[in-house]
Amino acid sequence: MFFIVDANVLIDFIEVDEAFLTLAVRHLGPIHVPRDVLDEVSRMDEARCDRLGLIIAEGTVEQLLEAGATHGPLSYYDRLCFILARDQGWTCVTNDRRLRRECEAFDVDVMWGLQMILGVLAAGGLDAASALELGEAVVSSSGWISKGVLQRFREEVAGR
Repeated sequence: MFFIVDANVLIDFIEVDEAFLTLAVRHLGPIHVPRDVLDEVSRMDEARCDRLGLIIAEGTVEQLLEAGATHGPLSYYDRLCFILARDQGWTCVTNDRRLRRECEAFDVDVMWGLQMILGVLAAGGLDAASALELGEAVVSSSGWISKGVLQRFREEVAGR
């Protein structure tokens, strides 16, 4: 499985526990970050991506033009994540509801950032206590993931 992360997921994990991204790469598969998203996230650079095992994704000229020309509820960066996921067959990891809806409308695989934690837990890369601590820290840090989502995450962790 291959993944692409948007800025909000990247920022959440960088702020809380960037080492999780290395675990995710090891246990789930390659994680791509669009070059333009990397440029948008001030605390990330190529060297840090390399240390974490993240792959910088370069869009083609056509993909970049499509992302720039499309109008609607998505930002340029979110459209680029969608286009790369769509064209490459990658799973888009985002906490943005609009980007999720776009992915779902075009049958592009999509998952929440917390689902990535559950995947690493299921693969044996984290124990339940560590997964729960990480998920709670991500929710606390992001400030826009609801308590209901956190409760469902806790239930998922407890069920594993």
